[in-house]
Amino acid sequence: MPKLNYSLDDADTDQLQKMRKSRDPVLCVIQFKMDKTMAEIVHKVAAAELPEGKTTVDLVREMLSAEDQYQNKPCILVMNYVCKNKRSGQDMDKMLVFKWIPDTCSNIRQKMVYSSAWEGFKSMLNSQANIQTANMFEAQDWDAVEDKINEA
Repeated sequence: MPKLNYSLDDADTDQLQKMRKSRDPVLCVIQFKMDKTMAEIVHKVAAAELPEGKTTVDLVREMLSAEDQYQNKPCILVMNYVCKNKRSGQDMDKMLVFKWIPDTCSNIRQKMVYSSAWEGFKSMLNSQANIQTANMFEAQDWDAVEDKINEA
């Protein structure tokens, strides 16, 4: 299958740039439209909407395990992750982007589209939204997500 060049419209690209600069919203879920090579932000969570005592990681875990949300659906998640600087111990923010294609997704076409479009989409995020590709990864299950987050 040839590489597909999915892109976001200007409003969604601006939203990701705002997220990178102000760390709000803290989470955006992007899905590819299967009928054309466009992607769109289908869900976002503002910092003020994050439940008290929960982190962005907690919220992502809940979303990816909920059957009515993304347990069986591929998507791309862009999240603000607060972690400790390994040298100074200070809190710092990182933008993480990952392609979620769960093993439980039964739609082969969706799996193929997300797989073939991933590299081009990462390049688009890097050039248009200025998100570092070093903080982008793929995952099929929650263990893989946690491993990558812990490496960040």
